[in-house]
Amino acid sequence: MRERGAGGPYAHTPGPIDKDYGLTMQHDPRDTAPETERPQPMEVDALALRGLAHPLRGRLLEELGRNGPATATLLGRRLGESSGSTSYHLRQLSRYGFIDEDPGHTGGRERWWRLRPGGWSVAGTEFLRDPETRQAAAAVLHRHFHERKERFDVWNAYAQARPNAPAVRRWDPAAGDSVGHLRMTPREAEEFRLELMEVIRAMSDQYTGRTLETHPGTESVELQTALFPNLDEARAWARDTTEDGEAVDIAADGPGGEPER
Repeated sequence: MRERGAGGPYAHTPGPIDKDYGLTMQHDPRDTAPETERPQPMEVDALALRGLAHPLRGRLLEELGRNGPATATLLGRRLGESSGSTSYHLRQLSRYGFIDEDPGHTGGRERWWRLRPGGWSVAGTEFLRDPETRQAAAAVLHRHFHERKERFDVWNAYAQARPNAPAVRRWDPAAGDSVGHLRMTPREAEEFRLELMEVIRAMSDQYTGRTLETHPGTESVELQTALFPNLDEARAWARDTTEDGEAVDIAADGPGGEPER
């Protein structure tokens, strides 16, 4: 599986989920360049993967994706971290190619950082198979899927607990999720997914380039998509694993701590 990041990921824009298991962030939603002129995603290597595995760096990328370019001081304030810590980890993210300096903010005393144009692509399954990169890959994938589910759960819990809150009443008709079941071959599923992604990209173009300043009243909206086979063998494995008293966890083969500073 492949995952792409950009308003996040980690506010991730939809991107190719190929035969591999991973994360893909295609481009910053604020990038208004025509599709043919957009930079291509960076293929993350083993060194950059370890750099991405640090949890604070994931939070920094999420914040840059949700709210656009920011300084270390602004990000530290939003995330409850010291500006020294955020500054260090921003420099590391820049070193590995995930972010760069924002050309829209120059000449000031502090650097403004933005997500890398073109985003990035992580071949997760390949890294999980390699003993040298398994721990870092497990940490990155575990955090991504956990945080993606958590954001959706937070909305649902808040909507149930505060159904009359103004924001809930405003957004409840628009929010939703759905599940569909189809019977396909792997090739048919791949073609279906790629065509769906093209439709989503085309529909998303009209919303690119927006900020809270240019479009008051808007919120960061997250679209999550997943296409995967419902394998009998996978369900049997999960059932047997649970019966053995083990938690079914993508990071089970390696700790999800902080592989690298």
